[in-house]
Amino acid sequence: PGLVTIEDPDLCARYIGVVIDGVAVEPSPAWIADRLKLAGVRPINNLVDVTNFVMLELGQPLHAFDLRNLAGERIIVRRAADGEVFETLDHTQRTLSRDTLVIADAERSVGIAGVMGGVNSEVADDTSSILLESANFNMTSIRHTSRALKLRTDASARFERGLDPNLAQDAVLRAVKIILDICPGATIRAAED
Repeated sequence: PGLVTIEDPDLCARYIGVVIDGVAVEPSPAWIADRLKLAGVRPINNLVDVTNFVMLELGQPLHAFDLRNLAGERIIVRRAADGEVFETLDHTQRTLSRDTLVIADAERSVGIAGVMGGVNSEVADDTSSILLESANFNMTSIRHTSRALKLRTDASARFERGLDPNLAQDAVLRAVKIILDICPGATIRAAED
């Protein structure tokens, strides 16, 4: 199997995954942190901040997963199992349905597509390799999931309005360039679109 498998192309038109090794999690450079603060976004760390920075700049949500927490080091975009319970980044247990599109690894869900990632794969202080996601999700599906879970995020608000699938590539290229600039020694190991 490759790096990325899309089981439901009707709900996910495009998924770009880029594996970057040798990253160091640190506070962001001032130019990123200051711009995020001006936009009302709290800086977290350089990797998460780059995803937020590029989303604000280009309008395309991105997500960074800690690669060591992805079983099989791969992504599967699929529907959730009915009644599947998933803990989102806000430390809330959420019960999903077959209508929910999830980002999964070889064993379990690691994110609710277009809405929020999970605590089981979030970037930590000692993360050294990430899988960077830039994807295009069905706007109706994201709106339905966001409402059903009563969870509206910056990402879901953008996906609900519909995004050009070409934007996913522009955003991932911009984010990768910034990450390689601010993490000397970081290298791209794999990418799949």
